[in-house]
Amino acid sequence: MKNCHPVLFLLPILSSPALADIFEFVPEEVLLQIAEETSGEAAKRNLDTITLQHRMRSGSQFDAATQHILEQLEHYGLDEVGTVEFEADGETMYGTQKSRPLWEVSFAELWEVQQDGDELIRLHKLGDWDAVPLTLAQDSLSGEVTASLVDIGSGTEAADYAGKDIGGKLVLTSSQPEAVVELAVGELGAAGIISYAPNQKSAWWKQDDRLVRWGHLDSFPTTRAFGFMISLGEARALQQRMAAGETILLSAKVDAVHQRGTYRFATAAILGTDKAQEDIHYTCHLDHPRPGANDNASGCVSILETARTLNALIKSRILPRPQRTLRFLWPAEIEGSIMYLAEHDDPSRIKANIHMDMVGGGPVTKAVFRISGGPYSVPSFISDFGHEVGLFINDQTQRFADGEEVAFPLIAPEGGREPQLALFEGLDMGSDHDVFFEGTWGIPGLYLHDWPDRYIHTNFDLAANIDPTKLKRAAFIGAVTGWYLANLADDGVPAILELLQRNALSRSAGLVERRANLSPADALAVTGVHFMLERDKVDSIQSFANLSLSDRERAFAFLGELEALVLPAQRTAEAVRDATVYVRNPDVQGPMNAFGYSFLQDKLGADNVESLALLNFETPYGGGGMFAYEALNLVDGERTVSDIRDWLIAELGEVPLAYVAEYLAALASIGVLTSP
Repeated sequence: MKNCHPVLFLLPILSSPALADIFEFVPEEVLLQIAEETSGEAAKRNLDTITLQHRMRSGSQFDAATQHILEQLEHYGLDEVGTVEFEADGETMYGTQKSRPLWEVSFAELWEVQQDGDELIRLHKLGDWDAVPLTLAQDSLSGEVTASLVDIGSGTEAADYAGKDIGGKLVLTSSQPEAVVELAVGELGAAGIISYAPNQKSAWWKQDDRLVRWGHLDSFPTTRAFGFMISLGEARALQQRMAAGETILLSAKVDAVHQRGTYRFATAAILGTDKAQEDIHYTCHLDHPRPGANDNASGCVSILETARTLNALIKSRILPRPQRTLRFLWPAEIEGSIMYLAEHDDPSRIKANIHMDMVGGGPVTKAVFRISGGPYSVPSFISDFGHEVGLFINDQTQRFADGEEVAFPLIAPEGGREPQLALFEGLDMGSDHDVFFEGTWGIPGLYLHDWPDRYIHTNFDLAANIDPTKLKRAAFIGAVTGWYLANLADDGVPAILELLQRNALSRSAGLVERRANLSPADALAVTGVHFMLERDKVDSIQSFANLSLSDRERAFAFLGELEALVLPAQRTAEAVRDATVYVRNPDVQGPMNAFGYSFLQDKLGADNVESLALLNFETPYGGGGMFAYEALNLVDGERTVSDIRDWLIAELGEVPLAYVAEYLAALASIGVLTSP
């Protein structure tokens, strides 16, 4: 080993994250003040109130939850408190999101009944909007019927209906109502849908048969219909009785409409000083069915607690006013963020986004807390810093749980004392952070979230399952990260460069392992992508502070030496390349799939979308949605189709070039992309 370069020797040792001195970034006294001020109990009290509302996008109960947020912000005394409003009319386009109409429900019940002469005797209630609003599928519309029940299984194929007369009857299905409505109701004349769709798969997804899961119908329906959601246990009991030859009679009544309304989202700000025109943004999503405690009352009250904590410390003059403005938003998931950014007067002012979606799950939920730093397409030092904060909390809370005395146990008196044990990720999709990272805006940031959660989107996502300690820790991460970014200036650059250098060593060890099974050509290409990404992370500092030419040259020289050490042995392999270059159409703003509406499907057609190979492709590192999202994000007018494939392989795993080319060509066919 005497001829081995010392940096190369270190690679295996540094393949796991190491803990830096967090006090190099944020003074210990500042961290202590933030930790002491942050209250898991205050966050939990707000959560208890919000979970009383069935928070459907632009509906009255969403407005009630919004009003609570606004009242708390006023009480906390933030500099700016108000709302942003958008049309909920089913017509207006905000970027790639079509505004959905308001959905308002006044009554919905489902009963098993028995006919006694001319009288119906109610036997057992299966659905009740007022008591458990999740029992009515979202976007159900008015209807009333008393009819027998027919089991159609999945109900998505014609064979599921063979030999069954469903005209005027209610159908029981294991699929989501929206998956069967056109065939069962639109074509075959069923009167309504009863679903026990077991969505959101995890290790526990069928273990608890009490759970009623969130159901959906189309916000822009071709066939007007209603659907009720029942538990797997109720469905099994009904199926057993029907299998034994019993006729089951149900009575359903729904009073619900689509109508014009208004999206109204709470927003607030702590104003900055000399860089007040630059924003550090916090988001969550306030909508979701009642109770919706972890998803996502937990994220909403955590950013609310971040706002309260920092504002209290500033008002008390314990902390100075931040240089950059801290801004907070409580929208409807994904669609609200698209509306907000598409209508923003200058999104370039948003320097970073800190998003929280499910951050409070206690042990009963089986939740695992994660900090995601974002996609390769938006490289930034922010992910490194966010992970560093997470490592610090992991270390402190683990040592505290082990019985040591530590300065930052970060526990709430009414909460647990378990270690945080956060996992650290890159791209992880499924919430509003997707919109901020999306190529239209390319805003870097962090995504804090729990996964799995055994009760997500069910009637058991209860406030009682939420741990005030986890809320405190999430709010602490948000406060520390936002405070650091809001005040980052030239004197903070050396610490960032040191962090990036150390993490580059660790990531390069991972690169060597990941590329082992790739072809020589792909291994070489992925290595090149890896070091372009590392250089882009260095350059990302310039969005916040002055990166001197000498510092940049030193950082790039280090990466150059490291790249030379880990280059694959075979460097001359030939590969077929697609030299096509695309440019993003600036008039198409936002992701291809929004919430309740798909721009891609609307413009390309459902059958054509279904046939796109990239959307159905998976590797151990990511599914088709991730590949498609990043393929579009990576279009910059310079990268070729093959270059984009190289980036996808580096981030998500080996993917056929033809799949990438086909998807990008499809986007070009509907005007999302053009040739330069």
